[in-house]
Amino acid sequence: MKSRYNPVLIAIIAIGLIVSLWLNYQRHEIEQRNDTVEMAMEYEGLEHIANWEGLSLNDVLAGFKKAGVTSLVVFDTTLEKLNNNGSIVAVTGEELLKGSALGGDGGKFAPVLSEGIVVPNAVYVTVGTSYDVLTEVVEDLYLRYGKDRLRIVNNEPQIIEILGNPMVITEENYDSKPGVMQAPLGLSTEEMRKAKAFGFNVIVRPMNYLPNDYDKIRSIFRRIDKSGANVTGYIGCGREVVGYPDYIAYMAYKLKKQNMTFGMVEHYTQLQFAAMDGLLPLAEHMDYRVARTYIIDKAEQRKLKMPEALRRWALTDEERNIRINYIKPFMIPQEGRDILELNLDYVSKIADDVQARGYKLGPAGVFSKNTADGKFAPYFPERAWLVPLAFAILAGGIMYLTLLFNFSKKIQYMLLLTGGIVASVTLLKFGGILTRQLLALIAATVFPVLSMTVIVELWESCKKNTPNTLKIIISATWQLALAVILSLIGASFVAAVLGDSRFFLEIDIYKGVKLTFILPVLLISLWYMQRFNVLSKGQIGNIAVHLKNFFSTRITVKHVAFLGVLAFVAYIFVGRSGHTAGVPVPALEIKMRLFLEQMMYARPREKEFMIGHPAFYLAAFAAYKQAPRLWQMLLVVGATIGQGSLVQTFAHMRTPVIMSYIRAVDGYALGAVLGIIAVIAVSILLPYVQKWQRRFLEHE
Repeated sequence: MKSRYNPVLIAIIAIGLIVSLWLNYQRHEIEQRNDTVEMAMEYEGLEHIANWEGLSLNDVLAGFKKAGVTSLVVFDTTLEKLNNNGSIVAVTGEELLKGSALGGDGGKFAPVLSEGIVVPNAVYVTVGTSYDVLTEVVEDLYLRYGKDRLRIVNNEPQIIEILGNPMVITEENYDSKPGVMQAPLGLSTEEMRKAKAFGFNVIVRPMNYLPNDYDKIRSIFRRIDKSGANVTGYIGCGREVVGYPDYIAYMAYKLKKQNMTFGMVEHYTQLQFAAMDGLLPLAEHMDYRVARTYIIDKAEQRKLKMPEALRRWALTDEERNIRINYIKPFMIPQEGRDILELNLDYVSKIADDVQARGYKLGPAGVFSKNTADGKFAPYFPERAWLVPLAFAILAGGIMYLTLLFNFSKKIQYMLLLTGGIVASVTLLKFGGILTRQLLALIAATVFPVLSMTVIVELWESCKKNTPNTLKIIISATWQLALAVILSLIGASFVAAVLGDSRFFLEIDIYKGVKLTFILPVLLISLWYMQRFNVLSKGQIGNIAVHLKNFFSTRITVKHVAFLGVLAFVAYIFVGRSGHTAGVPVPALEIKMRLFLEQMMYARPREKEFMIGHPAFYLAAFAAYKQAPRLWQMLLVVGATIGQGSLVQTFAHMRTPVIMSYIRAVDGYALGAVLGIIAVIAVSILLPYVQKWQRRFLEHE
């Protein structure tokens, strides 16, 4: 064993492991401090519930505050909304003219009608129940449209004319620019004050001004200051963030000055974020004071029952570092309850579940390292710490290549020195995002393979006397534990080399997910064929000869059936990886996942406990029973799938690192149980299969 693995490379890997564990410990501390979840609902949504049920808005707000909502989301108001609630009166020119034709005097707009100056393609606005609201409307109308499209046509009462399309869109249509009645008119001071009065924080979602300038951005914060509300965050609205494209840095400056957090909404595929122009530049200018935000997609929520939706929130907070739970209400009664009772129960149970998992409710937590003054600072490890990681990961890669090509120690050291210097320069001088991703890919693919090579060599050295089934199970159990520990070395490297605020937030992501599943299978197959002379004379160079013979093979129905099975396995294996899979998940599997989520701290991955670890036990059984080499190889490949999946888990940087370690342990425990069952079943059935096989051969 010692002759196959260079002790110098092992020492370098050991040093890198110590560094990775230290960096992962730092990461764990940062993740532990980020323990506050913001429970947010839209002011408009609660207002809609009150109107729908014929209830007092005050009673509805008080009810949801008690249920656990900490923040109300406030959007820009519109002429349509203010007209509906009576704060102002707005009417289109066409409506005024039609009313006049039918004999109406125009009411508050009579002075305009009497002077005969009504423009059909315009909107006319005057005071309703609030002069303050009208003042804000006029202020924002000038900012949005300028003096060319806006004029005061009467002073007592004040009537404002806005030129433009007054069409009202009855359904959401993001492909059309809204008309004057539905155009954004700035944040409502009245709504923010009401939120404050009931003890809520506020998250604002203003639309971008077109075109933009400094004063328009300042107007947003003047309105916030005027309200006196505690505004904790900003989430973009529409297709671009406020300030896009030329004033993003200024918007970030204003947000930071107000001590506000930027909420970035997770994409419905759970991979990165909902598309919005200027999103990532604003996050960068915010120094990554960003909270991952989760919303159940509207189309999906329509199909969900409340209990199904309920289970997602706390689990999502824990597994994906979500810190803003953006809750949309159910607007259709369920379970014999009206929408108010249903949604109060829904929110209350979410709050209870979140707190039961150890989180506090309040303004969204962010990833911040310890600073002397206690202020926010994004986490980026010192680049020098990445250098020993790079050497350790490269040492693992060179160790595998040496097993394959039998490199001399001189060549090993030359490769290590050359690769290490190149990696170190890119990491130290440029930060090396691509270098770090490449190192993570090497660690995620090579170390599961190295882990299995150690185990296979162990089997080869310990099977002189074939043990009984019980001894095989005992041996395989501790050997699987050893394999998991060795694979966790690579997992620790992945978690450490990608560990910073950008990866935690998934602004940057690990891009080798599919390769991480495929490459270990290929690498272990190549090593196994080389190690046990599956190829002629055990030489890699003879692959060309074997490929020629392979392509000359006559295809039979048996071959087609075998290839069909392989294609199906590949489809499930690769297609189910990542977040863009088109392979549906069976209902039975979904139920199994729900059960495991409830029974275990971290639900293990199915490729580990259902495929990899049981295959490991069967591979040990086959090795000790000296089964045909091809069967041993196939089972070793299956076992490698489990080890590769274990390491790949750590590439999901949004998941807390301690949860990934626990998930590996949970996967080992569950996989060991299934593996033991598989070995017992095979040991019972094997004599009958062998007996049938002998009879079949005798008959032949």
